[in-house]
Amino acid sequence: MAARVDARQRALFAPPGDEDAAALEKLRTMAEKLAAHFRLRYTAIDAEADGVVQHYGICYADGRIRIRLRHAATGRLLKESSLVDTLCHELAHLRHFDHSLRFRRFYEKVLAESRRLGWYQPGPAKASPREAPLWEIAQ
Repeated sequence: MAARVDARQRALFAPPGDEDAAALEKLRTMAEKLAAHFRLRYTAIDAEADGVVQHYGICYADGRIRIRLRHAATGRLLKESSLVDTLCHELAHLRHFDHSLRFRRFYEKVLAESRRLGWYQPGPAKASPREAPLWEIAQ
């Protein structure tokens, strides 16, 4: 009988190109739905070029969005929550092409919608030592 390999194991052995293509396709599907919901128009969602480490994403005036898929130091695919966060940030730039208060408020709305849809699911924030219960600090 042949051994069954689950999706997580397949992802571990998938060539980076396949992994990148799958992540990009998922981001494009999310972008399409978020853009329709907020009446935004973009022209393309693409992967950022290899070697670009200055930013996680960029939005151009013509509506093109490029997102870095891989960690700069490890080369591993970024966490899905990071990719979705970047997508929401760049989509918000389609309405406000700056980092003004209006932009930040709109970005939070886009992020909240992606959270509502179950796409943005960041892990719990790590507590700082001051926020940890006293019995954990004393150990």
